[in-house]
Amino acid sequence: MEETTIPEQPKRARKLGRIAIYIFAAVGLLFSVLIAVIALQEKPQAPRTFDANEAIDGVMTRNYGKYSEAQHGWLYVDEASHATYLVTVVQQKKVDGKEGDELYLVTSGQATDGDDSFYGVFQLRYRDGQLYEYSDPRRASGVEPVTPERVHFEALSADVWGWVVKVKMKEFGVGQQFTTTNNVVLAPRNEQIVELTEFTSAFQVLGGGDCKETESRYAEWEKTKGDKKIAPAEGEGSPETPSEEVEDDEDIVPPRCTQLQWSYRTDPVSDSTFTPLYITRKAGMQEGIQVDTKTWKVMFDPKSYTYLLPDELKNVGT
Repeated sequence: MEETTIPEQPKRARKLGRIAIYIFAAVGLLFSVLIAVIALQEKPQAPRTFDANEAIDGVMTRNYGKYSEAQHGWLYVDEASHATYLVTVVQQKKVDGKEGDELYLVTSGQATDGDDSFYGVFQLRYRDGQLYEYSDPRRASGVEPVTPERVHFEALSADVWGWVVKVKMKEFGVGQQFTTTNNVVLAPRNEQIVELTEFTSAFQVLGGGDCKETESRYAEWEKTKGDKKIAPAEGEGSPETPSEEVEDDEDIVPPRCTQLQWSYRTDPVSDSTFTPLYITRKAGMQEGIQVDTKTWKVMFDPKSYTYLLPDELKNVGT
């Protein structure tokens, strides 16, 4: 009887197949572990947060000095004039930033002995895991201290928040008073607070009393001036006796009434593009003449990092 032998090749092939399966399984397992490790490494960290009250106390103490329980504010002493100011927080806003909490503060300082005042703006935010302060702690606020109703917190883009702060100034001329209220637009940029633009919120010129009285005085002056011009023609040979003093008085033209106001609005923001400012002059009076409502669309220029005001909105009243 003839012996038959079973070939070894099929057995070896099956063995090699099993080894290949094991190798592929091991590679797949290693690949899965590698993906899991990468995913854990790239998992975003929880947003960082801080206590707002503690942060505010630190900001105010660093920039203005000790807190006075009796006066409910921080006492700042000017190094040059040695004047003392009582400084308070007039607005605080906390928002969610890219790395965690961001805190925006506006402060107001009033001289304890005098009319001088200033305001400050601050941003606290995380950068590379550290909490930083960016600020402009002392800006001129005009003839009156900044109050909460004079500060508006605005979303200027999806990435930038800022403030619109109203400051008031008064000037006096011969027989007239100028009152100007300006909107100052401020926002953080890089490691500082910058001014994006400044435009008029209200402008008033009066010659004493209200607008009606100012116009009445101008009308009287105009009538008197007209009467004096025709007086020599009424009687031939009438003496010309105007003195230099009278001529000087006639040269002083009383003001016409100006009462103007501007409002503004912004667009909703959705990306890094800055919203335009829609600035509207309300119907009012300019040098005794009625003016109609008008609106300007003011665009932001990323190169100069400012809003480009048209000439009609620049230097109002000058």
